[in-house]
Amino acid sequence: MGMREERTVPEAIVAWRCAQSCRRRVVDLLPTALSRQDLPIPAGNEASSPRHARPHISVQYSFAGRCFTVLLVALAMSGMIAASARAQEESKEKSAKKPEQTISATRNAFRLYRWQEDYSYLATKQRSGWETLKYIPLPGLPGSWLSLGGEARYRLDAYDPYLFGLGKSGRTWASNQERLLQHFDLHLGQMFRTFVQFDTAHENGRPVQRAYDQSAPDLRQGFLDFILPTRSGSIVVRSGRQELYLGDSRWLAVRDPTNLRRSFDGFLAQYDDPKLTVRAFSAHPVGILPGFIDDYTLTKEYFRGGYANVRNPFGLPLTIDAYVYGRQQASATYARGTAAEDRWTGGARLSGRMGGFEGIAEAAYQWGSFGTATISARGAFCDLGYRFAPSNAFAIGVQPKLGVRGHYASGDDNLKSGIFHNFTAAYPAASVISEMSLLSVSNAVNLQPYAQLFIDRSLVLGANWNVVRKVATADSVYGPIGTMITAKSSAALGLAQIGQVDMTWNISQFLQLHALYSHIFAGQYIRDAGGRSFDYYRLQLMARW
Repeated sequence: MGMREERTVPEAIVAWRCAQSCRRRVVDLLPTALSRQDLPIPAGNEASSPRHARPHISVQYSFAGRCFTVLLVALAMSGMIAASARAQEESKEKSAKKPEQTISATRNAFRLYRWQEDYSYLATKQRSGWETLKYIPLPGLPGSWLSLGGEARYRLDAYDPYLFGLGKSGRTWASNQERLLQHFDLHLGQMFRTFVQFDTAHENGRPVQRAYDQSAPDLRQGFLDFILPTRSGSIVVRSGRQELYLGDSRWLAVRDPTNLRRSFDGFLAQYDDPKLTVRAFSAHPVGILPGFIDDYTLTKEYFRGGYANVRNPFGLPLTIDAYVYGRQQASATYARGTAAEDRWTGGARLSGRMGGFEGIAEAAYQWGSFGTATISARGAFCDLGYRFAPSNAFAIGVQPKLGVRGHYASGDDNLKSGIFHNFTAAYPAASVISEMSLLSVSNAVNLQPYAQLFIDRSLVLGANWNVVRKVATADSVYGPIGTMITAKSSAALGLAQIGQVDMTWNISQFLQLHALYSHIFAGQYIRDAGGRSFDYYRLQLMARW
């Protein structure tokens, strides 16, 4: 395998400045490049706007807010600059060593949930460069340490046109998004830990701005852990504002693609050992406002339940998840109307690898109440693939994977029935069915064959074809939060066929570039609603430390 030169963090800073310059250039060019006139929408289209959408807001930072932002940026840049020394030292050391022959993550890889990172292993080694920020011993407190980290990200999402050309936002536009995260992870001995994360975000270009697009600096996470070691594992009690990771279920996500991630105010209790993890929780989502430190607890919505994860049962190469949780909302809207909802979900997930084969299967049943109706709904997900053995083509490691994935979410087949069959995931990623994030997991079924190519432990190329259809004729099509697409009197079930190509390049340990393009062919039902085919583009540059 050929040697790959390690990139240093100053390169990340240069790339970030280049991205900002590109962003400004994109903004300058957009009025000309995206000046097409909207096509008229035929009568009969009912693409409703989000119930809680708000007009574009220009955030005015207070003096305290500006100072806080400067502090975050200073901390962020100090982390990246310190990291450069370590990266340069490692590049010299690795020049005399042969790289690993496997395509896998490193021990200190950054995690999606940053509080899951554990740098305690640095306590017994000589630290330099970026490691000095990841493990800062506290004088006079043995076994106590502080870890600093963060993220800076630029993202461009462009639609030509948006949402099949339906509704007031159904025209060509592009959204430029920037966010900055900074966290502090304090460990006091083996029994106490506190994690605090701040964020700030800006968005420009979206016709109707969402709550999670833009905010002055605010507290995204702030929780306290009490840790009780046991003979084989530990018990953790967590209280405060937190990103509520329960497991790898398809129906729960942190909303990372958006500028501001999803967090909750509440409690979590966890038992964990090498074979078993059990979590119980009770929490309210965090409502987001655009000002400085003004987010609030959304008391009209309540999330509670339990989640268990069993690893390698009976020595088999499998992982089994089982869960029961309920989401209670004061108001929810579907094709049959608006009412209070208390929706419970019970399900299981099975995942495993054997040889080159990889598989995930998940099924869930929902019950509860929507207004006076009784909920009875079903959902499922499956992903089966085969990862070929790595080869050293052209002196670099290359590993292809072929697979197929699909979802099923039942729909409301009778809008006047006392039984409500619409399946709605609790907190899914908007991209759960497609990366263009405009079709929700409700009253939908899809099948998506895909191919991926993993190159030299740093580059992933992908391509897929996605066929999406309605399940129940009577029910609507559900788009972004609060949006429904209804074609009156249409019995068609075809929603869309989507061709997509994408690339993710880990330029270095600290810097990642992601790009994606997809063309969405409108199905008959969408055309009956007045919609048409469109293109979706994405570009994202992210620096983490």
